[in-house]
Amino acid sequence: MSKVLVIGGAGYIGAHICQSLVDNGYSVRIFDDFSNGLHRRIDGKFTDLVEASVLDRSALIGAMDGIDSVIHLAAKKAVEESVSNPLKYYEHNVGGTLNILAAMAVKKVKKIVFSSTAAVYAPSEKSAIDESDLLAPLSPYGATKVMAEELIKSVGVAEGFSTISLRYFNVVGSTKVEFADNSKDNLVPKVFAAIKLGESPEIYGSDYPTKDGTCIRDYIHVADLADSHLSALKRVESAIVHEVYNVGSGKGYSVKEMIDQISVSMNKELTPKLCPRRAGDIPQLIASISKIERELGWKPKRSLKEMIDSAWQAEAGNS
Repeated sequence: MSKVLVIGGAGYIGAHICQSLVDNGYSVRIFDDFSNGLHRRIDGKFTDLVEASVLDRSALIGAMDGIDSVIHLAAKKAVEESVSNPLKYYEHNVGGTLNILAAMAVKKVKKIVFSSTAAVYAPSEKSAIDESDLLAPLSPYGATKVMAEELIKSVGVAEGFSTISLRYFNVVGSTKVEFADNSKDNLVPKVFAAIKLGESPEIYGSDYPTKDGTCIRDYIHVADLADSHLSALKRVESAIVHEVYNVGSGKGYSVKEMIDQISVSMNKELTPKLCPRRAGDIPQLIASISKIERELGWKPKRSLKEMIDSAWQAEAGNS
């Protein structure tokens, strides 16, 4: 049985990936400092746990014992905070990745799937962004992911690693109540949090050059995202590769459209509050997913309604 070290495995996305790995016959060890992760997501489900930070190289080296592959999800990810506190982001996202690669080299673990982001791309008027498009992030967060991708590729080539970076677009939904997204930085949980407090959900920027003035993003169900990691893992297990892939739905929805769907799923009328733009946000970002469909045979299966319905069911279950 192949054993995977999932770094950031107690997070929202990480827990879904861990469950998917176990369901598909893998053994899992979780490495997490619980700065974003939650014990409720893994307690009673995953017993092989190392509680430590990616800034602790010695802990990472120890965690590599008996490991065949790594899935690296750990990162600081708030775009706005990265603008005001870039040092924190470079330290964790770049320095942490360097420590992971160094630990892999010491223990001769040669396969890694990395959690990157669509925030690496330059603003574009293209209908869909593909992997060859210009990398020119607007935020330090995006810049740290570009640097981490480059580290992984260059170290991978030198050390004979097999590497895949998955550029996530916007992740929504849940498969279990305890796996629910609690991030204050993601649109859907932010809307739920506002509603709980009796407040109007906020829209940051209503003057973008889009169909309704609000940002357009590509949203993907977290279960589809977890499936993409399995496809990527099988690829790095089968050959030495150094690839990047977009992971999205290939469809764009505006913030207003998302809030409208949340309103339908909750059966509750919502009146958003319009706020100024946030630093670092770009008007539109939609994935071209033809490369991952063609090379890894992965396709998203779930609709926007399924994303929002499952997110609301998980949120209601935690209320």
